[in-house]
Amino acid sequence: MTPTLSASLPARLGDLSPVQARLCLAIRAFLLERAPEVSGASVVAGVSGGPDSTALLAILRLLAPGLGLTLTVAHLDHGLRPESADEALAVAALCRSIGLPCLTEKAALPEPGSPGLEAASRNARYAFFEKVRATVGAGFIAVGHTQNDLAEDLLLRLVRGCGWPALGGMPAFDPRRRLVRPLLLTPRARLTAFLAEIGIAVADDPSNADPAYRRNRVRHRILPLFLAENPGFLDVAARLWRQADLDRQAFAADPILTTGPQYAANGDILVARKTLAGLPPARRIRLFKAVLDRLGPGESLTDTLFRLERAVSARRGGATFQFPGGKTARIFTANVRFRGRGALTGIGAEDRKGDCEILNEEASPVNILIFGPNGSGKGTQGSLVKKKFNQAHIESGAIFREHIGGGTELGKKAKAYIDKGELVPDDITIPMILSTLKDKGKDGWLLDGFPRNIVQAQKLWEALQAAGMKLDYVIEILLPRQIAKDRIMGRRLCANDANHPNNIFIDAIKPKGDECRVCGGALKTRSDDQDEDAINKRHDIYYDTKTGTLAAAYFYKDLAAKGQTKYIELNGEGSIDSIKETLLAKLS
Repeated sequence: MTPTLSASLPARLGDLSPVQARLCLAIRAFLLERAPEVSGASVVAGVSGGPDSTALLAILRLLAPGLGLTLTVAHLDHGLRPESADEALAVAALCRSIGLPCLTEKAALPEPGSPGLEAASRNARYAFFEKVRATVGAGFIAVGHTQNDLAEDLLLRLVRGCGWPALGGMPAFDPRRRLVRPLLLTPRARLTAFLAEIGIAVADDPSNADPAYRRNRVRHRILPLFLAENPGFLDVAARLWRQADLDRQAFAADPILTTGPQYAANGDILVARKTLAGLPPARRIRLFKAVLDRLGPGESLTDTLFRLERAVSARRGGATFQFPGGKTARIFTANVRFRGRGALTGIGAEDRKGDCEILNEEASPVNILIFGPNGSGKGTQGSLVKKKFNQAHIESGAIFREHIGGGTELGKKAKAYIDKGELVPDDITIPMILSTLKDKGKDGWLLDGFPRNIVQAQKLWEALQAAGMKLDYVIEILLPRQIAKDRIMGRRLCANDANHPNNIFIDAIKPKGDECRVCGGALKTRSDDQDEDAINKRHDIYYDTKTGTLAAAYFYKDLAAKGQTKYIELNGEGSIDSIKETLLAKLS
């Protein structure tokens, strides 16, 4: 996407055709309407070398004399494609040709195809722009998001479940980040025509067509469907954005946003239950949203806000709600306490003493993942956890059966792969799991049988975060591989009741010869319990600490070390009762 000049760039608006001059003046008016502080300021323009950011640079250069702008260009080489270094040189050359300083840097990012690469790239880009802004003493950062990007963002927010007015899309001016988007209500087609007129040829970044990224799928698959139904959909998005902006301003002027929140010494924000009791639900939800926004990045999803509102209305103490960005809201007797990243580390002594309250953990829905090889007693301990927390015990195999048997859209897609003898892709499996967790796990869930590898673990965590779903505990039952194999091959089924536990390798449930230890009925074996090859293949996957199931478990163990969940290890060689006692103690 290297920008190349076919002629020298116009230096004045008067050098443009009337159509392109009016375009630049409209962008100037929009910029002054949304961020009048920019006038006379120093601005860092983020330029990738693609068409949108190159158009931004050219237009700001034309507007700079009239607005009194001092421009600096910032370009981050993501290093994800062989040609990225040449693109960085081309941007620098373009800047030299028009007399603007250009600062470049190469990012240190994960390998292409790594989970979370899109977010990591975005974070690195904005961190670099902010570093350049601070280095040159600029007041603002300008980026090249267009009206097409706005429409895509609106659809992405709809998919994520954003509420109003956040559903309206990204802001044109973000004061906290000193970020302006002068082109936000300008269609990309008009910028393409502008570049053609002034003689700049730019090719799109090929990674923008990669369907591995959600934004690209929205851009190339979903947005065209909307435009086919309504060719004016970009203008629809712009009108919705303006309405959302008006409502955002009205909400921001509500005095309760100033008088309601109280700040604790540790950075928590408290809202008194007495204050909330006097507000209608709509104002309470807006107050919750505003407080969460003050705690940092991470959109407050509508479903979780409604759940919080219902819990407050029902005077339900002890409930905890997790929001994207590591933020939580906990309901106490006297107030609702909001906390930023790190909130899953629990309530400290200062909270108990200061509020004279006891957190009722069991009043809050508890979400748990459980890991353990076949033969570890995972089902037995899972049943115990389910009863303790009154939660749904959800097995991955049952999820597939229900979606396929119920004929859901995801089930149909999964069945198509299964019928061909192929593995169901994660981008079908994970939404299927999330759908079931939301439908059946409103009072908490225990997920068993997924994830089975490190990639699925990472994707599931990202999906839970995006959906605003917390993960309270991860349980791993440790058992040596040979013992696990012996236990599987030692299982015996009672002819009278298959639920009667019998295992020739476990003393506590060892049968009496060929008779059931519970009822004396005849015993038999399951054929798959005696298939050593099949058992070995399953265990090869489970005990793989590089990419397999244990690698997935260790991914969550690392998150627990960072305070983002809690990790419980159980010695599976103990008796059922001893494991039960240990587990209950660690869950208390």
